[in-house]
Amino acid sequence: MSTSAEPLVTVRGLKKYFPVRRGGGRGRRIHAVDDVSFDIRPGETLGLVGESGCGKSTLARCVVRLLEPTEGEVRFAGQDITHLGMQALRPLRRQV
Repeated sequence: MSTSAEPLVTVRGLKKYFPVRRGGGRGRRIHAVDDVSFDIRPGETLGLVGESGCGKSTLARCVVRLLEPTEGEVRFAGQDITHLGMQALRPLRRQV
């Protein structure tokens, strides 16, 4: 596999924070995903490994936009999908 191939999926600086609602923690957030970046080129596979609760599923949900990222960029086949509406995302999710 040539490393010069354009990435199929590009993630840059992805963050997902959830507000803390219990205990009066105003302004406090849980950093579920914090500054993740990677590329996946055609034919490559990415494996995520980590302890339960470390953010693997949250990261995947942000990449396919089932969750709205707090910050960062997600590109699929060169197209920025970070801010696409739900209707525009529906056909792309099948490909992702």
